[in-house]
This record gives sequence, C-alpha cells and structure tokens, in this order.
Amino acid sequence: MRKLCPVVWFLCAGLAAAQSGDPAPYFNRGMFYFNRGEYPQAAREFTEALRLNPGFIQALQYRSKAYLYTGNRELAVADLNESLRLGSALSESFYNLGARYFASGQYGHAFAEFTKALQYNPHFALAYNGRGLVYFCQGEYDLAVEEFTVALRLNPSLAEAFHNRGAAYSRRGNHERARWDYNEALRLKRIAAEAAFERGNAYFYDGLYDHAISAYTHALTARDHDPRVLHNRGVAYMRVKAYDRAIADFTGALEIQPDYAEAWSNRAFAYRFIGDLDRAIYDSSRAIALNPAYGLAFFNRGAAYALRGNHDYAIQDYTAALRFPTGQDSAVLNNRGNAYLARREYGRAIADYTEALRLAPRFTDARFNRALAYHYQRDYGRAAADYAELLKSAPDDSDVFLLWERAASGIPIP
Repeated sequence: MRKLCPVVWFLCAGLAAAQSGDPAPYFNRGMFYFNRGEYPQAAREFTEALRLNPGFIQALQYRSKAYLYTGNRELAVADLNESLRLGSALSESFYNLGARYFASGQYGHAFAEFTKALQYNPHFALAYNGRGLVYFCQGEYDLAVEEFTVALRLNPSLAEAFHNRGAAYSRRGNHERARWDYNEALRLKRIAAEAAFERGNAYFYDGLYDHAISAYTHALTARDHDPRVLHNRGVAYMRVKAYDRAIADFTGALEIQPDYAEAWSNRAFAYRFIGDLDRAIYDSSRAIALNPAYGLAFFNRGAAYALRGNHDYAIQDYTAALRFPTGQDSAVLNNRGNAYLARREYGRAIADYTEALRLAPRFTDARFNRALAYHYQRDYGRAAADYAELLKSAPDDSDVFLLWERAASGIPIP
C-alpha cells in the first residue's frame, strides 16, 4: 500500500513570454565577445537576445557582468536584480510542477523538478523540503533527514520541515529527536496562527471583513480549538451578513468555552437578525447570567423583546443597558424611545430621542423618530422643524416631505 505523505502548498509564478525569433545566436556572439574581453560589443549582443526573450536569465547575468566590467555599475545592478527576480520566479515554477508530480505519486518527476528549482535558487528551502518528502515516501529516511535539515538551515521557521523531519526521525527509531522536532513544529504553527489572528483583528478594525475572515480561517488551520478565533470570525461574518456562518462559529466557540459571555451575546444578535427571537432572548439571558454587568447583552435582549412586542421587558433591558458601558448609548436611547413611542408615552420617547441626538447629532433615525413623536403629540411646530432638518440631508425623501407638509399644515398622522 502506498504511504501517505504530506502535501505542500505553493504559489504559482509566471515568466515573460519570448518574442518571435531565436535569441541563441545573439547570446552565443555575446559570449564570444565577452570571453575576448570586448564587453561593450558583448552587452549589445546580450541586449538583442533579451529583446527576443526578456526572460533569458543567462543573458541578463552576463550583460550584468559586461556592464560591471565597463564601469556601468547602475545598469549592472539592475540586470543582476532582474536575473534574481526571474530566477526566483522560474524556481517557483519548477517547484510548483514538482509539487503537482508529488501529489500524484510521481516521485521521480517530482524530485527532478525540485532539483531544477534549486538550480535557479539554491536557497529555496521549500524545494529541499520537497526533495526530503520524496526521499521519505521512498523509505530513504536518512536522506530525507539531510534534505529537511538543509531546508531548516535556510529557513529556521519552516514548521513543515520540522514536522517532516520529526516523521523521518520517528521512522528511523529516533523518537527523542522526533518529539523535539514535532514540538518545534507545533510552536512555530502556534506563532503563525497567533500572527494570523492578530492580522485578522487588524483587517477587522479597518473594515476589511473578507480579509479578516480569510486571516481568521488561516489561524484556525493551526488552532482549530481556539474560541477567540472562532468568535472573532463569527463577528466578521455578521458584518458581511452571513448570519448562519456566524452562528456556526459562535456555537463552535461555546462548545469549547461554555462560559464565553461575548459568544452568547453575539450569537443572540445573529439569531435576532434571522428572526429567531426565542433563541436570541435565551442566549442574551445566558450572557447576562455569566456577566450581570454586560450592557450589550441587555441591549440585545431588549431588542428581541421589542420585536416580539413586549415593550415593558424591552424598556427594562434598555434601562439596564444604560447603566453599563456599551459604547452605543445613543442607539440604546433610540430603541428605548421607540418602546415608549409604542406605548404612546410620547414625553418619555421625546426625552430619549433628544438625549440620543445630544450624543450623536447626526443620528437621523433618532431625529425622524422624535419628529414622529412630536407629530403624534400634535406638537406640529417641533415636528415640522425635525422633518425640515432631515430634508436638508435628504431633499428627495418623498415620505419625509409628505410628513413635513402635514405637520406644517397642522394635520395629524392618520
């Protein structure tokens, strides 16, 4: 039975396509002049070769030397850098092909391509790791260890090489060294996962939620039992309105850490958005039981009660939310004002909307709601003033314009 071997992920890279014509004669003439020390003529021939094939690495390398020998250091450095760039890209192309051969079990072809990659980039650690995998799958564990060791000398942070060398040591019966390599692989993976987690947080705070989700997903490849990562990805999913996925992540976080109050509260938020109000209320209550000073949980539960038409309970929860820091006092006040409005307690509603506008003067929902409250109270002058203020920022809003006309004419809301 064929042994199971690790699969290495890779990046694909492309090279510039050659133009029509054969660059070889120009390159050969360039080498003739170069070997005779006639460097300006050599540079001209190499330039012609590169015109026909801009990816001709050897022509770049020798033109770089010709420029250097004629004192044109700036052009020499430019050619050298370009040859290194193309060599790296070509090396990656051979590596990618080798990885495909390896995945299909064609180990001889894979080894040949990894070796070609090293000809263009002798410091390509992944190519040594690839050759080590070939040796491993062929049962050549000593040779595999040598290749993995070279890979680690070039890139001491290559967790895959530590893991693979640990497997090779284990097959050789050297379990102490295998344990050390496995532990180092795990340590490096944890570091990479933590970096991916923090990168996800940075993307999230910049509003790049798709990038944040990608970073959190990468972190989970090494830390699939980290409730913080699952929770934060769930919050990012909510920002892109993928509520089912958000609920799945919050649920995963809670299975790992049942006392995670933020996960209970945010799952409640997601349930509320998909209309599952009973679960939203239950989850918010669990969050409050874990943290009685959790203002956002009171806010979430109040919003769910309001959607069910239970405005008394909603007002109680909004009032509790205002006793604790939420960073959303204006939204809480607006929602409590809506609950008072539903109970026709217009004075209390107006007081809440007014305080919300003091905290957030451009809060158009609160201004519109206050205008409605004034209108229901038949305070037509104040209602018209609020409608007029809204029309300054949205002059084409026909609904607000019709309400303004009614208020300005002293006509109540039907």
